[in-house]
Amino acid sequence: MRNFITRRVLQLIPLFVGISFITFWLLTLQGDPFHQLLLNPHIKAEDVARLMHQWNWDKPFLVRYFYWVKEFVTSTFVPSHGNGWGFSILAPGQTARALILQKIPMTLTLGISALVFAFVIALPIGIYSAIRQYSIGDYIGTFFAFFGMSMPAFWFGLMLLLLFGLKLGWLPIGGMHTDLLTVNGSQVDFYAAPWIMQFADRAKHLILPVVVLSLMDVGSWMRYVRSSMLEVIRQDYIRTARAKGAPERTILFKHALRNAMTPIITLIGLSLPSLLAGAMITEQVYSLDGMGRLTIQAVLGNDIFVGMAIVMMDAILVMSGSLLADILYAVVDPRIRYS
Repeated sequence: MRNFITRRVLQLIPLFVGISFITFWLLTLQGDPFHQLLLNPHIKAEDVARLMHQWNWDKPFLVRYFYWVKEFVTSTFVPSHGNGWGFSILAPGQTARALILQKIPMTLTLGISALVFAFVIALPIGIYSAIRQYSIGDYIGTFFAFFGMSMPAFWFGLMLLLLFGLKLGWLPIGGMHTDLLTVNGSQVDFYAAPWIMQFADRAKHLILPVVVLSLMDVGSWMRYVRSSMLEVIRQDYIRTARAKGAPERTILFKHALRNAMTPIITLIGLSLPSLLAGAMITEQVYSLDGMGRLTIQAVLGNDIFVGMAIVMMDAILVMSGSLLADILYAVVDPRIRYS
């Protein structure tokens, strides 16, 4: 296993270089990001020229790319010696890393909540649909699975907002929290309220975004669980276990489900990037100030250092999720061994 992990990690290095090179090239096609600074009347041309020289933007493309990679790696592994992945053009005075770290907590909270919610809902429905194939419950679950996979997130998010936020008034229509909370009959600032009220208020604001963000995952994961379970429960060793008189619960959860989880682990591993960038549309609909909105602003505003940092973080999550899924295969399925 150790040799396998080492080999896989070494294989990720050229993949990282290839992704970073293509992304850097594509983002530079938008034009020179430093020229946008000249639109600010308080910034002089000589200051822009000094910044371009400081960040090696007055050098050829390959040299610029080399220095960016050096800066990204240095700032990642030795933060005290780096320059924070570069500076932000749209947020003067802030580094890309500082700006991203401000937005990550909101997006991670939303992404992790959506993944957990999707897994908790999809797993039991998928198992039930498999063991009750062609039942009314199976048909209902299949209907909602296809509904979730085909429903546009922006439209469904707006519909939920109109129904539960505006029509019924049960849930907030946007934002991360309420500015003023009622404590003992008086209005106090959100951060001055007890932590339990802060937690409840944030949870209330997250209900609609989490439902919208997890909708597609619930549908696809439920179908994968169902098909994988159907394949496993028809195997000879399952029939043998039943013939020996093993309890049905033991057969389903100890033998069948464990072997059926292999494709689900792949899906969960590849879903890790959504923790950072999978909520762009949802964050826009519900006015959540997270990584999704920052990504859109960075790409449209040609904020190249912030955009590069976000893309590479997503790429690292994809590679890490794939590696983690391969490792978990051996944990879940004892038949899989890596040499």
